[in-house]
Amino acid sequence: MSAKIIRTDIPVTDGDIEVVRKMLEDVKFAQSYRASGDIAALRAATAKMVQNPFFRPVPAGAAVEPGALGGVEGEWISGPDASDDVLVFFHGGGYIRGSLDLGRANAAEIALGSGCRVFATAYRQAPENPFPAAVEDAVAVASALGAEGRRFALVGESAGGGLVLSTAMTLRDQGRPMPFAISCISPFVDLTLSGESWDFNAGKDIATREMGNDMIALYMGDADRADWRASPVFGRFDDLPPIHVIVGASEGLFSEALSASERAASAGCPVTMDVFAEMPHGFTKYRFDAAGQAMARVTRWLATRAKEGEETSA
Repeated sequence: MSAKIIRTDIPVTDGDIEVVRKMLEDVKFAQSYRASGDIAALRAATAKMVQNPFFRPVPAGAAVEPGALGGVEGEWISGPDASDDVLVFFHGGGYIRGSLDLGRANAAEIALGSGCRVFATAYRQAPENPFPAAVEDAVAVASALGAEGRRFALVGESAGGGLVLSTAMTLRDQGRPMPFAISCISPFVDLTLSGESWDFNAGKDIATREMGNDMIALYMGDADRADWRASPVFGRFDDLPPIHVIVGASEGLFSEALSASERAASAGCPVTMDVFAEMPHGFTKYRFDAAGQAMARVTRWLATRAKEGEETSA
């Protein structure tokens, strides 16, 4: 039986729209975001981007400690009086140029807002560790929590938003304990780049199809880009937990986020989708008013799912 998508289209301020316009016109910013060349240059560009004053800071009150789960390194992030529930967080970066630094601000905000502990995962990246290394690490972390009998949810941004879906599908297929919820922020779920929005949003987004192809080539090599572990939009969505999707209407990957939501709903999975008008890829990382709204919606949704699970198990 299919389910309905609860979709909310959210307007943004004129100030946010003006900042997007300036970002798209800023040649130096575009070069730092889309930097091409060797992997060291790409990662240096990401590190520089995190230092941009417009990048959202780590909120006060979050405790950050190094740790590991399932043999995978990462960091634990928690606020005061955190519950035993764990939200496993996966940063973005196209599977090649991300870092814990890139995702820390939003991971900390989720920890503080949801009341759960967050484990931010430093999954292996290409080209040193190509596909499917990232998926293997994600599954190892989730499996370790399941083996301990811990309640957990999966949260990911961009490439991490694809990882959370492929991880949940793998856990289901292997008969392992499942997450109680999945949250996808600007999810990168179609590495074939076949979505129409790469065309109709061209010029409106910071990310480009060319940039995507460059990163995917390093991650996938000669592997099939349509493999559901890399492109979970082509996977089976039956028997997955509730899914929350945050996406900007101007993102190149808007179509794939919508397709994944529709496929999940058709398989009977409850889907909540929040679409922010005129926002580009990665908008939740910057000091947009829309970013604050989006992350508040993520944390409220996760807190609600966690509470529902507690009441069910009580």
